[in-house]
Amino acid sequence: MSSIGEQFELYSGNTPSRMNKNQFDGSINWITSGELKEHYISDTKEKISEEAAKNNSLKLLPVGTFVIAIYGLEANGVRGTCSITTRESTISQACMAFTSKMDIQNEFLYSWYKKHGNIIGIKYAQGTKQQNLSYDIIERFNISYPCMEEQKKLIRFISLIDQRIATQNKIIEDLKKLKSAIIEIEYSPKDSYHSHIGGAIVQISKRNKDNHLCNVLSVSNRQGFIKQSEQFEDRNVASDDTSNYKIVEKNDFAYNPARINVGSIARLTKFETGIVSPMYICFRTKDCLLPEYLELFFESRNFFYHIQKRLEGSVRLCLSYEELCNIPIVIPSIEKQKQVDLHLSKLAQKIDLEMKILQFVQQQKTYLLHQMFI
Repeated sequence: MSSIGEQFELYSGNTPSRMNKNQFDGSINWITSGELKEHYISDTKEKISEEAAKNNSLKLLPVGTFVIAIYGLEANGVRGTCSITTRESTISQACMAFTSKMDIQNEFLYSWYKKHGNIIGIKYAQGTKQQNLSYDIIERFNISYPCMEEQKKLIRFISLIDQRIATQNKIIEDLKKLKSAIIEIEYSPKDSYHSHIGGAIVQISKRNKDNHLCNVLSVSNRQGFIKQSEQFEDRNVASDDTSNYKIVEKNDFAYNPARINVGSIARLTKFETGIVSPMYICFRTKDCLLPEYLELFFESRNFFYHIQKRLEGSVRLCLSYEELCNIPIVIPSIEKQKQVDLHLSKLAQKIDLEMKILQFVQQQKTYLLHQMFI
């Protein structure tokens, strides 16, 4: 066991003055804490000039340097983030670079920090509004490590798992692209089937009289219909009197007029019935249109394009039910709709399966890291 300060040279950068635009008109990587998301970092959003690096005493860090985020650790998405450089780079003051002096390889340190970084940020970061780590704090941490040969074996093993995770992510990405491409083809305008959404849906506004239903739902752009208590972390933000809330049944649709531009529209599939805030616009399909087919249309770029054309309002842009009804849609025969839904449903199931495999491999890696770095 040894301390970080004994094993590594620590360095934090800074930010060149933005008053001189020439300083950010170069080709040298300048890493900020928000860019430390992946295992390796090869490119940065902003690049600085050689003059900026010289004037601000910014070190040009060699390839293979381990870098962590040290500012803004009050945020979940920042704590524990780190990367290894694949190009010579400079860093901002919100980052800390580690250069090995003795017996620990940076790849080994990366795996160690992925296990401990989040807890380090929670327990040791200092500050009132913004939680930061400093040189004095980091250098005192102790790290246990095996001999160099054993480190290399562990690094190779973890690298194989990382490669498997990267491959799995690529599989999922490709399947999602395939699904999107099929949706765009199937829902592209065809004169023979040209219609409008309004001709195939009916607005619903049945109210929860006597407060007999208590399953209060919200619509999330990522999860669709979700219990309101889950969306707001066990806080019930619904009114005590829900008699004016709208009742939705299985296969009904609902959307928030002010959030449909970010995808907050969904079909109810997880529950038989529920109630939603009066602000939601609710509707269901007629016999000529399968709800599954319409749900897939709502994922298309064509639908998003027509939404943008019809948003109204000065302070907050909204989509009225009338404007939703005016959006054109391809409505083929019911048999054709079933074929499209079957094809894309199988693809969606495949994506779900690959996502579960990814989660399993990620959990496997987490378990191994916990066993390796106690």
